[in-house]
Amino acid sequence: MVPACPVYYRRTMAKSEVQDPKTTLEAILAERSDLAQIAAVIFDYTQYLLDDDERLTKGGALDGRGRALLSTRALELLGGPAASGPGDGEEDA
Repeated sequence: MVPACPVYYRRTMAKSEVQDPKTTLEAILAERSDLAQIAAVIFDYTQYLLDDDERLTKGGALDGRGRALLSTRALELLGGPAASGPGDGEEDA
């Protein structure tokens, strides 16, 4: 599957070294540093959720509660409407 940004695809596929995802986010969102910072926070929160084995399905994906927490946090950071779902008002991180 080719990423939505062909420039990003060509640049990363030409290199064999591993790139830091946060650096890649900053490069993609260079003109929107505010969004780059939010994307980095969302990335960190996703990593936090994925590190918690209790929030994972047998296949290694986030369970429903983990997805709801991630969605709520992303909407909160992006200034979107608050998502209503399981555990409203609880803060896990």
